[in-house]
Amino acid sequence: MKCLRCGNEDPAYFYKGSKGYYCRKCIRFSRILFEEEPESFDYELSQDCDEYRFDYELTAEQKKASAECLAALNESDVLLYCVCGAGKTEIVIESISSYLRRGLKVAYAIARKEVVIELEKRFAKIFPHARIAAVYGGHHDDLSGDLIVCTCHQLYRYYKSFDLLIIDEVDAFPLKGNETLMNISLSACRGRIIFSTATVDEGLKKVLAKRSYKTVSLFLRPSYEPLSLPQIFYFRQPFSLLCLNRIMSLTANQAIIFVSSRKDCLFYYRIFSRFYSCTYVYSDLENRKQNIEAFPSGQYRFIFSTTVLERGITIRNIDVVIMNSRKIFDAANLVQMLGRVGRGLDSKGNSYIISDHHSPSIDETVKYIRKANSYL
Repeated sequence: MKCLRCGNEDPAYFYKGSKGYYCRKCIRFSRILFEEEPESFDYELSQDCDEYRFDYELTAEQKKASAECLAALNESDVLLYCVCGAGKTEIVIESISSYLRRGLKVAYAIARKEVVIELEKRFAKIFPHARIAAVYGGHHDDLSGDLIVCTCHQLYRYYKSFDLLIIDEVDAFPLKGNETLMNISLSACRGRIIFSTATVDEGLKKVLAKRSYKTVSLFLRPSYEPLSLPQIFYFRQPFSLLCLNRIMSLTANQAIIFVSSRKDCLFYYRIFSRFYSCTYVYSDLENRKQNIEAFPSGQYRFIFSTTVLERGITIRNIDVVIMNSRKIFDAANLVQMLGRVGRGLDSKGNSYIISDHHSPSIDETVKYIRKANSYL
């Protein structure tokens, strides 16, 4: 007995209802009977939807990676392994265009809805004749378009619907450690998959071990500037607060200050908003969107954030401070947070980690950054 949608084979998760057995492991996505295969979702493509353009020239390295990615798809899936800010989105554009040109269906899936909204705008500029469909929680009335951009949670609506599926940030929540959601995501594709990431964790290795794939790597940003190597301080409170205050008082840049939890977000905000222009954000904050938009516009100098801002945000001349406490952050988190620094041309910034314990994740992160910078 196996669920065709989520891959569950544990009999404890199958329940016999009035219409037959159904899988309880993925029931929150909708009930599916064991005997029935989910329906695929079909839709028509627009004419010339494959035409694309950039407002900027790709680097020689990006063009090379783009060509390698498209060539590899002829034979297998692709692991697109690139440092933060290398231009993973730009690299897959040629592959997307090639599939659309042949009348094949393409989707780009990513973890968070804010990134989906941003990608919809970017893809609309890159593919001027294509209809971009953004699908995420609370925004799924229209599921069809020439290019589907969606959160991973929405892929259950598209069983075996795509000839090319790009799963970006496969190392991020909610995919990370979620075998059910990963299997649902994989089942949305009937063709090739591009796994796009800056870090390869054990969960992704497990998925790739069952598939045929080729790796396409890029460890250079378009600016040819090195990744920011953080200054690391080991302090417990209250000395960690004094260290953070020192950094905030000296920097001329805006800064994202990453903390471990919603509780910490509010704790730091209540202290430092007395002295600095601050805001804060966490995943279930009611005015989350407003706070996120206010920060890049310059209304605030500092923003305290959980991991909600570790991906999908690009701000020029930004500093990053990571308050690493209670062993919450792993190397993938740290790499992504630090990767907010120096994104884009002529963008400068510094990075800091203030930790209350020595962490193997910090050592692993420093090793990763030094290795990436060795390619310069």
